[in-house]
Amino acid sequence: MTSSNKSAIPENASPLVRRLGRTVLLTSEEVDYLETMQVNQAEIAKGDEFIHDGEPMRITFLLRRGWVIRYKITPAGRRLIIGVSLPGDFIGLHTSFSHQSIYSASALTKVSLALIEPVRILEIHRRFPVLASGLDWMTVRHSNILSEHKVSLGARSAAQRILHFLLELWTRLEQVSLANSKGFELELTQEQIADCMGLSTVHVNRSISYLTKENLVRIEKGFVSFPQVSRSVSFADFEERFLMEFSDDSTGRSDVAERVTKK
Repeated sequence: MTSSNKSAIPENASPLVRRLGRTVLLTSEEVDYLETMQVNQAEIAKGDEFIHDGEPMRITFLLRRGWVIRYKITPAGRRLIIGVSLPGDFIGLHTSFSHQSIYSASALTKVSLALIEPVRILEIHRRFPVLASGLDWMTVRHSNILSEHKVSLGARSAAQRILHFLLELWTRLEQVSLANSKGFELELTQEQIADCMGLSTVHVNRSISYLTKENLVRIEKGFVSFPQVSRSVSFADFEERFLMEFSDDSTGRSDVAERVTKK
């Protein structure tokens, strides 16, 4: 199991506080600041695009509820999804460094966003250096995810890519208490998975059929589970290190890692 959380995290804490509470020891003052930072909120309808590639981006978005996709559209009209944002994730964490968005983003589900002025992020670095280290680690983690996706595109088969991606989503959702030991609710269609993986929808369908036949994954009514976790991890070449939290406890492991170890 994950190392014991010494932070005083309320049961109704936001996903950001829950995630950072697993990362660094939060004081009550830091928890209050993080929650107050999210008071300016907006609801986005499913399918609505709220960030447009190339347009000014003057605020940082924090995803409180729902799933968001970030993507690029090629001149030929092909969409490539470059990332899936989940509750507790920032979108445009360092907007003060770039005033134009380099991607578009839309709500995959009904979404709740906190709208945060970049000065509030800068204030964290001035007032709460330990908390700032947690935010910096979130940036590193985001980079790690992009790196693993690049490895998948260049060195893994279609079936491996898809399974690796599903294991990643399971781990990320578990870290904010939105998945359980059995699996998680998937909000992506096969077409959207194809756009994430650089594959055709037909190829995704065939690969998922293969993974299901081999008992490496099961998807029933949108719920994803892994009947034999260790086999799935081995087949997908999935190393959870790229998603591990920043912590002064080197033994900290997520529930997914613990389940794999016990197999």
